Amino acid sequence: MAEDKLKRTLGFWDILMFGVGGIVGAGIYAIIGQAAGLSGNMLWLSFAIAAIVALLTGLSYAEFVSRFPDAGGSFEYIKQGIGEKTALFLSIFMTFTGIVAPAAIAISFAEYLSRLIEVPNWIAIIGIVILMALFNIVGSKYSSYYNTVATIITLAGLGIVIGFCVPDWGSVAFFEMGEQGMTGILAGSALIFFSYVGFEDLVKVAEETKDPKKVLPKGVLISGVIVLILYVLIAISAVSTFEAGELAQKEGPLAAVIKSQWGAIGGTILVIVALFATSKTILSNILGTSRLLYDVSRDSEIPWLKKFTTLKGIGENTPNYAIIAIAIVTIGFGLIGNLKVVASISNIFVFTVFGVVNVALLRYRMRNREENDKKVFRIPMNVNNIPIPTVLALLTIVLLFGFNIYNLVEGNA
Repeated sequence: MAEDKLKRTLGFWDILMFGVGGIVGAGIYAIIGQAAGLSGNMLWLSFAIAAIVALLTGLSYAEFVSRFPDAGGSFEYIKQGIGEKTALFLSIFMTFTGIVAPAAIAISFAEYLSRLIEVPNWIAIIGIVILMALFNIVGSKYSSYYNTVATIITLAGLGIVIGFCVPDWGSVAFFEMGEQGMTGILAGSALIFFSYVGFEDLVKVAEETKDPKKVLPKGVLISGVIVLILYVLIAISAVSTFEAGELAQKEGPLAAVIKSQWGAIGGTILVIVALFATSKTILSNILGTSRLLYDVSRDSEIPWLKKFTTLKGIGENTPNYAIIAIAIVTIGFGLIGNLKVVASISNIFVFTVFGVVNVALLRYRMRNREENDKKVFRIPMNVNNIPIPTVLALLTIVLLFGFNIYNLVEGNA
């Protein structure tokens, strides 16, 4: 019956805004300073490397979502490429990441809000998670409206940072490495990777997208390229304003950059922008994780999980109980979380899932060598039906995973 299905309301521009908005979130506001301490003036290269690694895996997501436009996202792709048991096991990793990351970002929201008005952090954390959950419950189209507005505000804020800093471009040696050399650049890339995660939530709205096999691959890849360009420009702007070591010591590094360029009013404006950026990241995380829980519950034989497949309720057909459950657990973690540590901890789970998704695509391709559906997006540059970009994605993920562990061991996180 129609009422038992997710409703297709999202078009290409909704998807593009979800893609850009899901990636350009809280990470850039908190992680850029610490990354600068590792990368030095070549912070831009750390951003570029992280983006390229993310885009290589983005190709795998683009092909999989074109083949299987399913709300489960990574869960469905791993199930199709490797098997259901592996997918069920890794769904724990996916859910954990989708809960802990927005919990820490809710803390970041509360800290930014405290710069404007005096509100206890715990009230701000609970309030913003509940508000973003309500947007999700009302429906993906209304979530899209808020996300679009918040994304435009976020992009405008970052555009202001770039605009004010352009006159200072060239004032520093952009090819000067930090004290740790190439190790620092790669360690910076591993830390920054947290700022690029987002397209894996995008593919989870496949069952709510019009013509998903065509729209979603474009949305994943175009949004990734837009964010790559934007982040490299932000990195150049930041180190043009403050020496990398000084930037690493700033609380709210981007707010400090614009404050130095524009004064107190600029700093206040960027704090407001950061509130929109952090809130929409929470919104997209809740949306994506609730769809994952919905899909796992739909495929599972465990009776109590079936409650999370309920779509009837307020507004459009949305997995209401799944959204409420995700929001409650997110609030619980939010009251004890820490964004800086969670960035590296979340990356462990993200790298693991991304790596397995790439393996799943390689296995799927090996098992279906004769398949040639022209309506499906296929990764280019293949040798014996094995996509070379996917192999590169797997190798680079392993590399950055190692440097992510290095960051945790060395205390860079």
